[in-house]
Amino acid sequence: MNKKTRMVLVLLMAMAALLPLFVGTYWVTMATQVLIFGMLALSADLLLGNAGLFSLCHAAFFAVAAYTTAILQVRYGVTSVWAVSAGILAGTFLGSIYGLSVRTRGVYFILVTLAMGYIIWGVGYRWTALTGGDSGITNVPAPGLGGFQIANASQFYYLVLAVVVVMLVGYQKLLSSPFGLALRGIKAGEPRMRSLGFKPGAHLYVAFVISSFMASLAGVLYVYLNRFVNPVSASLHNNVEAVLMAIVGGSGTLLGPFIGAALVLGLRNWVSTFFELHLAVMGLVFIAVVIWAPGGVVGLLRRIGATKDKKGQP
Repeated sequence: MNKKTRMVLVLLMAMAALLPLFVGTYWVTMATQVLIFGMLALSADLLLGNAGLFSLCHAAFFAVAAYTTAILQVRYGVTSVWAVSAGILAGTFLGSIYGLSVRTRGVYFILVTLAMGYIIWGVGYRWTALTGGDSGITNVPAPGLGGFQIANASQFYYLVLAVVVVMLVGYQKLLSSPFGLALRGIKAGEPRMRSLGFKPGAHLYVAFVISSFMASLAGVLYVYLNRFVNPVSASLHNNVEAVLMAIVGGSGTLLGPFIGAALVLGLRNWVSTFFELHLAVMGLVFIAVVIWAPGGVVGLLRRIGATKDKKGQP
């Protein structure tokens, strides 16, 4: 990470920390949603941007963690600490099972993960005794620790921001480690990595489980933000939108998924207020990014910066 990147990160962190002081509850809640879905997008991008695997089942881990936390708190009165731990554990455990899909590649991996994601979505709709069906689980209490309870949107925003910062630090260290370098090597040339003595299947499996942990953490925060969860959280649309966020922002980058989340959620909320077919607009945005900015917003900014540097050279 160069000096310029560090300065940008520090500036963004300062802006994020001061945000609740200058905007109202609506924008604080919107920013919290961006952070949560940016985390989900980043979890999918760990595979897509660094290993070349397009997963369509990360919404399943997101939903399982959310449902587990909600059910334990609403129906059994379990404290937030234990409910959160159980939710993350449940989503990651499912990821350790679904991670066997890394034995496939290409379109077969996409189809297998698509089918796996539909299993959880179907359970959410059909097992009404457990999940509440269409109505979902409602009235989830605010998170708390001991005598401290999250009382308002600003406090929850700071909690989510702290979690995201810690996760980004760990994510960056993971990618700069030999394990992260091996993942990118597998994406660039799996046969060559295998000839060097690496075990691509084992590396991809571990990356899949780690990404499921990240998606589960996002799911737990999501259920506390909305105070309810329903089968939509496990839908294909939710998963595709998370991947779209990563691609629009810049797949394979640290902040790209969060930039993409801000753009996608902001555009969706804005367009849906006056245009019923807002999903068509999202599709057009995706097509435009793939054609004219394949590196996403981050890649576009890098190209602009590189062009300015070249012009400034004597």
